[in-house]
Amino acid sequence: MSSQQAVLDELEGFRAQLHQQVDSHIDALILRTTIGNLAAYLQDAGVRVLPLSSAAAQCKVAEPVAVVLPGGGKVETATWKKAAAAILKDCDADPQCHAKLMELRGQVPGHVRQLLSGTPDGMGSPLKISDGLYLESKFDTQTLLDDLTQKILRRVGYDCGGVAVLYQDPRQDPAMVGLEQDEGPVQPAGPIL
Repeated sequence: MSSQQAVLDELEGFRAQLHQQVDSHIDALILRTTIGNLAAYLQDAGVRVLPLSSAAAQCKVAEPVAVVLPGGGKVETATWKKAAAAILKDCDADPQCHAKLMELRGQVPGHVRQLLSGTPDGMGSPLKISDGLYLESKFDTQTLLDDLTQKILRRVGYDCGGVAVLYQDPRQDPAMVGLEQDEGPVQPAGPIL
């Protein structure tokens, strides 16, 4: 590999790092705006935070630990399916959203099956949300989260912006740890040319 190619590869690596850091800081600002101070939820080492709107993009590399709901409640979750169920159960707890969810049963198409149903019959992997309300969860995680937010929660008026996912990232990205600290300007990790 030529020295020019090595420099270009290193620059592309810097670009990827900067994009990741900018995305992390923007996510932190979104969370501060919609949920407020999340420092109390970040006591465990290695726990990071994503707004629900960004969770689908990170789900393939992240393991959820808990969900922070719009009212400030925290629900421990070990899987993305449990996180989706916890969010939808919180939505269903609101009487207006519950009525809208019940109206949507059998009306929200997934790729093959309905996303919401009154019974588990015909569902590949139903999650019981409440009596007479089931969510189809037999999707890859990204599709499950996208369908949940786009096709269900937003349609019933649920505050998706007020939901955050606490997660463990096995890659140990420097995502939004220490939201209360100002880390200063982003510095590249390698030599400056």
